Amino acid sequence: MKSSSLSMFRACFLTTILVSGLARSTSLYTDPKDVPTKEYDFIVVGAGTAGNVIATRLSEDPTKSVLVIEAGIDDTDVLSVHVPFRGFNIEGTSVDWNFTTVPQKELNNRTVPVPRGFVLGGSSSINLMTWTRGSRDLWDHYAKVAGDSGWRWDALEKYWDKASTYLGLNRSTTISTLVPPTSYPALPPPPRNDPTLSNGNGPVLVTRPNFPSELDDKVVNASMLLQQNNPHSRFKYTLDMNTGDSIGFGYSEEATGHGERSSSATAYLHPALNSKRRNLDVLIQTRAMRLLQSKNTALNSTTSNGHSSVPHFNQVEVAQSVDGPRFKFSARNEIILSSGAIGTPQLLLLSGVGPKHELKELGIDIVADRPAVGKNLRDHPMLVTMYKVNSNQTFDDLMRVPALQEQVLEQWQNNRTGLFANTPASMIGFMRLPEDQLKGVQDSASGPHAPHLEMLFLDGFLPLSQPVPANGHFITILNALVAPKSVGSLTLASANGGTFTHPLINYNIYADPFDIQAMLQAINDTETFLSTTPWTQDDFIISVAGRNSTTIGTKEEKVAYMRDNTVTVFHPIGTARMGNKEEDVTDSRLLVRGLKGVRVVDASVFPTLPECHPQAVVYTLAERAADIIKEDHGML
Repeated sequence: MKSSSLSMFRACFLTTILVSGLARSTSLYTDPKDVPTKEYDFIVVGAGTAGNVIATRLSEDPTKSVLVIEAGIDDTDVLSVHVPFRGFNIEGTSVDWNFTTVPQKELNNRTVPVPRGFVLGGSSSINLMTWTRGSRDLWDHYAKVAGDSGWRWDALEKYWDKASTYLGLNRSTTISTLVPPTSYPALPPPPRNDPTLSNGNGPVLVTRPNFPSELDDKVVNASMLLQQNNPHSRFKYTLDMNTGDSIGFGYSEEATGHGERSSSATAYLHPALNSKRRNLDVLIQTRAMRLLQSKNTALNSTTSNGHSSVPHFNQVEVAQSVDGPRFKFSARNEIILSSGAIGTPQLLLLSGVGPKHELKELGIDIVADRPAVGKNLRDHPMLVTMYKVNSNQTFDDLMRVPALQEQVLEQWQNNRTGLFANTPASMIGFMRLPEDQLKGVQDSASGPHAPHLEMLFLDGFLPLSQPVPANGHFITILNALVAPKSVGSLTLASANGGTFTHPLINYNIYADPFDIQAMLQAINDTETFLSTTPWTQDDFIISVAGRNSTTIGTKEEKVAYMRDNTVTVFHPIGTARMGNKEEDVTDSRLLVRGLKGVRVVDASVFPTLPECHPQAVVYTLAERAADIIKEDHGML
């Protein structure tokens, strides 16, 4: 994404102020020299979605000491993180790693952004906050691949409950200068007896959208109308897509309880630090550069019978600048890598764990030949389409009028209500491909309850590749392939610079022809959906932005449009995949095969893409992983 294309959008929100309810902890350090000890029971690398869960749960045992190492900054004072509406406005800021892919061959050699959270909370501090748990089929598939029934859907209910709590809506529509409140439909209340909404007692605060949109009733009514006309419709309406069956259109659930982003930092880490746990320290603005073995487990050492010993990593080398001093911290029990699908494989490769031919070419000493490290990289391709609409209720005017921005921000600051208490996309739909497209091919989704496609609806112009137009009103439809077949990889650009040098990220988008056909179906589905009465009445849809038609055109024109307008949903996974085979990077207990003392707990262990927004999936993974670690170290 070009920075110039975002200037108008970012101008609304770049101010940073102290957000009430968060306080700095005396256990939060910004200089390695100030950390009180150099040895801990556990070291967690990455204070992101999973890392903060692990650190918080392990430090519940007062006899165990935990150090968290985070490259990014403190989230406490960053208003842009805490305002939910800012979910699409983080890329290129100080809380983003600012990664990009290598040129994507099937996208006309364009590079696409890879936003990752460079801040406490990691990507849970910069994501869209959508709360989807995935399907029953997804988790049962993971259990099968891992050879561990503990990853099955039915076995994980206690961890969903442990991670989140559903709250009532924090809603107000008092901003009459933005949109007359009477023009909005009333949001239906959440299902009263739905266990996915009511039974949890965890720290992440989940709710339905806090602020209504003019698109809400259109999405609901269109899906109901299509289902009424065809009981087997692929556009069915659903009250809740978190019951094990992910298919359907409806209101999203989102981590915006009380009208504010609920991240792993606000939900887990800050409460733990503020409770003055003496056994939990957090070091920020400091990068893990590589893992090291202790002196008594030297590289290539052998046992008395001549066999090579298992490499034992128990130290993390850190630095605050590429040429600055290096510091070392030791872990008595183990190191947990929670740096995500980009950071975790990069750190393993820099530590000599990865494909030996790649490491040899870069001059890195080979500690363990693990060919799958950095492979199996996957993300959800996303096509961005804007439509010009006959409405003055979109949020486009907010982007253009500073006085409106100030008014909406003031309301949010006063009581956490209004448009800013919402994510930009409140309505979503998940669909499977038509059955005839699946004949003769292996289904890329986990099972019949798992989707292939997703639609997201935004009531305004999303400036991912161009600025908000000076005039007119727009909506944005995002089409995502949530079960693509294309697979990419992550490799090191250089051995120099450590984690200060960005790795080479190749998603290989649309490399598999299946994905091109699937996205074509997504475009056709969108045109079908927008041709229903809720969208055509009052000539609501005028045209595709920049075109003279409500459709994109011929098949060839649609493919060309895809190549020009596809990015990703920023959900990388798979680069330290979990499985029960020797070639898999991690086993079912998330330990790195061929090493001692290193475990991975983040989205890099997923063998396939979750067919959903993955934050809830990562929280669930981390909660179970915390119990696994406790079991392995006699802490339960």
